[in-house]
Amino acid sequence: GGDRSLADEVRSIQACSHDRAAVRRLAAAHAAYSRAQPALWNREAERALREFDAALAGADASPALRAWSSYLRGVALFYGMRGKDARAAFLRSIAEVDTLRHPALAGRARWSLGTMFLRRGDFDASAPLLAGAARQFERAGEREHLGGVRYLEAEARFGLGDEEAAYAAMYRALHILRPYRGSLWLHNLLYVTSQAATLRGLNAASVRLQDEGVTVAARVRTAVHAEALLARAQARAAAGDSAGAAADLQASGPKLAATPPGLERSWHEQNARLTSAMLSIRARPVLAASELDSVVAFFSAMQAPIRVLPALAYRARAHLASGRPAAATADLDTAAHLLDGLSMNVESAALRASILDAARGVFDALAMSHARAGRPAEALAALEQGRASFTHGAGPRRAGARVPPQAPAGHVALEYALVGDTLLTFVVEGRAVHMVRRVVDRDTLLARAKHAHTALEVPALAAGAGPSLANLYDELIRPVSEYLRGGVPLVLVADGEIAAVPFAALRDTVGGRYLIEDRPLRFASTLRDAARGAGARAPTRGAALFVVDPAFEPRDHPDLQRLPETASGTRTIAAGYPRAAVLADTAAHPISLAAALGTAKIFHFAGHAVFDDARPDRSYLVLAPGRDGRARLTAADFGAMELRGLKLVVLSACQTQRSGSGRSGGFAGLSGALLAAGAGGVVGSLWRVDDALTRPLMTQFHRAYRASGDAAGALRHAQLRLLHSPDPALRSPAAWAGFRYAGV
Repeated sequence: GGDRSLADEVRSIQACSHDRAAVRRLAAAHAAYSRAQPALWNREAERALREFDAALAGADASPALRAWSSYLRGVALFYGMRGKDARAAFLRSIAEVDTLRHPALAGRARWSLGTMFLRRGDFDASAPLLAGAARQFERAGEREHLGGVRYLEAEARFGLGDEEAAYAAMYRALHILRPYRGSLWLHNLLYVTSQAATLRGLNAASVRLQDEGVTVAARVRTAVHAEALLARAQARAAAGDSAGAAADLQASGPKLAATPPGLERSWHEQNARLTSAMLSIRARPVLAASELDSVVAFFSAMQAPIRVLPALAYRARAHLASGRPAAATADLDTAAHLLDGLSMNVESAALRASILDAARGVFDALAMSHARAGRPAEALAALEQGRASFTHGAGPRRAGARVPPQAPAGHVALEYALVGDTLLTFVVEGRAVHMVRRVVDRDTLLARAKHAHTALEVPALAAGAGPSLANLYDELIRPVSEYLRGGVPLVLVADGEIAAVPFAALRDTVGGRYLIEDRPLRFASTLRDAARGAGARAPTRGAALFVVDPAFEPRDHPDLQRLPETASGTRTIAAGYPRAAVLADTAAHPISLAAALGTAKIFHFAGHAVFDDARPDRSYLVLAPGRDGRARLTAADFGAMELRGLKLVVLSACQTQRSGSGRSGGFAGLSGALLAAGAGGVVGSLWRVDDALTRPLMTQFHRAYRASGDAAGALRHAQLRLLHSPDPALRSPAAWAGFRYAGV
């Protein structure tokens, strides 16, 4: 193909052909290299290391043989569980290899290092290495290896929570590997695809995929065939086919017995123990827990957290089934810390949230265990572990760095978690934690939240939201009202399902008042974010930046209209600030906005925003085309910026603080990205807001903010001014309840 290793080696042999001693030395090196290969294939790490050392000792005259021996010696180090040395070897190969002459070697070195990071849960580091390996294999013309890298890329993207990119990589890998019916990489791809289907509840599809995986693995080698049988056993168990799962587990036994002793066999034996425990938890929980002790210990020693997590979760279930709740809680706590560490290896706050959301069951189970035992502070701490921080530079806490839940000074915190049909509500004042645990009709609660949201989004229907707003107050606020001192500012931390509730408009029918009338509200992604405050912020800069009615390309957004009246009103607001910059019309493009944000203290956007349900990080502000043709800034773009000088962001556009379904609450998309980039706080919208109703709210907000510098208080002031307006349209919650403030 496109790799010159073989041609270079032939030249090395020819170059020393006049020196018989040199030829013999090089031949001995080649013989050692050829003996090392099967040892490596069989995971006989020490034997492979000895042979590669012998190859290196005699390869002075052959740069190609030295390069390949050095790289493969790194693989042997990896199989010998000498990860630090293996990593150094791979980095050295990546640095030294000529990618133009030897793309196959360059691809393998990146592949191996990317796999190391992947197995340790460092998805951010793994993904670019695997993508680089794919480019090198394409250049080398090595299609089977290209498919193998693509499947690993899919695995990394799943780990990052980027499902769309993961499925795209998986599809490309399947297309590439389809002709290779006896390929180890095709087996691995079917294995990963089957697991992904199981995680998403597609159990029948998972079994069907692994049927194919067993057929392919039988053509590879015995150990791989055993792995495929165990994978199908787990898929069948998840699908409720216990008999089929037991048959596969039994069939894997002789295959494992025929596998040579070594790391590969040990790995699969532990996987067999995990499968056996899965099948015996209900009938023999004590035995299952004992088997899982070995599984947890082995994969922990292998530094394979992705393998440890399911073992811990199943062992916790076994402990609960055998009446040992304390042991179950300890396992779930360990699993939560592992997840904490995995998410810390991801730079994007949005992707951290997706990892934690995917493992929501671990944190829920831990919280419920503490709640049932009457330990409210511990239950709240477990929920906090499962929430992604969107505060700049504040990744999840490391294991052992426990901080008791605490409300910000002068505030009462209210945190919600909906676990199945149980609603956990926590009230925190100082370090005092009160918990109310209630069984609710989940479907009815969420239907009321959706009805209120939908009715208020359409002003003509807003009057019909009254009953839902009153019911939601009774469900969410009244049960804890005895702990809420009058007038004290309230910090709200809520699940995705509950984060969509328009809290400001919740109606107390006994007192005849909306919640916003009793106290200021602000929102936070975690209680620890809310309590952190702004002490670590960068020095505040000076300018107020207003982006007004960008001249977007109509063909790109045929369903959007320009907003000339908004532009006029926003210019009037900007005139109230002594130092204000206005980007409007064609000047409001991505290049000018990104540059202006570098010196801004306040950023107000008045235009259109688009929320992406499938990928909130691709939500974007609609802008005018710049010189480079770009006409948008996405949440991912903002998340990569340094915005600690921004004290306040106001997104006067549609759905800029819309909630997702997971534990990231109402921070999916633009608001979360801006907070993660360092902005002090964000005023954003829950739904598609009416432009005519938004203008007076924004005018009142900025007037109050200029006077006080308190964004949460200023938003409440503006909402109350509209609520008590002589204009019936402005008094409606549709006019003022769609915006909320999140941040410090």
